[in-house]
Amino acid sequence: MSVFDKYLFSKDTGVRRRIEVDATLYEKLEELTNVYDASINKLVNIAIIELIRTCDVKIYERPKNEISEPHNFLIRESSYKKLEELKEKYKISIYRLINIAIYNAIHS
Repeated sequence: MSVFDKYLFSKDTGVRRRIEVDATLYEKLEELTNVYDASINKLVNIAIIELIRTCDVKIYERPKNEISEPHNFLIRESSYKKLEELKEKYKISIYRLINIAIYNAIHS
């Protein structure tokens, strides 16, 4: 493993998807872009990879009157395929799995 493997993703094709994200989660992602050298898209991909790695699929309690807003993401194709497997295993939509991934990453 080179030092680059430690800090960077290898190339992967992307799957463009419009995903509804809870507004409070998206706001937290926006705040994190001021802390980390990463775009919201990269933060979402990292959260998805961590969810796939841990299989920590737990439904979280959404705040009352929470709204979800659609956003466009370029999700790594290999990760999207794994999300489809998790969708079948847990019977949860991909949009919900992505929200769970973001929630877990923010609250870890």
